[in-house]
Amino acid sequence: MTSEGDAQRKRVLFQTWLSHHAERRLLLASTEQTLNERAVLKGLTALVESQPDREYVYLLTEHREGQIIPAYIGKSTTPVTRWTSHLKNLLRGTGSYARWQRRLLQEGTLTARSDLHLTLVGQTQVQFPPIPDFPTTIGAVEYQLIGLAADAFQERLLNHEGQGR
Repeated sequence: MTSEGDAQRKRVLFQTWLSHHAERRLLLASTEQTLNERAVLKGLTALVESQPDREYVYLLTEHREGQIIPAYIGKSTTPVTRWTSHLKNLLRGTGSYARWQRRLLQEGTLTARSDLHLTLVGQTQVQFPPIPDFPTTIGAVEYQLIGLAADAFQERLLNHEGQGR
């Protein structure tokens, strides 16, 4: 199989998993809309309350030009706390979050470059592994999604773990 064929196969695996968990997706901001930290955290809290669990995997995705592009993939036992930190740092744009701001927000503003979505899936809500016949623990799912995203999309993830540098 060609490298482009392999990338396409991995893209399909990634997108299939994501689409099967679409009911766990939250719109953070629409294109050219200001990122509203309070509204995002309210929506995220509701998403967590709808699926109480011990651990979650989350995916920040950009929706542009008809494509869904993964931006960040992680896991947490306390996603509201974790995303409170991510949002505060993104809005400040300091440290490693300067890269987040350059990629996700329009220059000099707090408005989104594209539609930004956060998918949050609790351990008991994982329907199947991203890669067939692999484990479905949150750590394994996170690892699979990072690997698929790194291999299938040209745009690098904002997190470096699990990616070739």
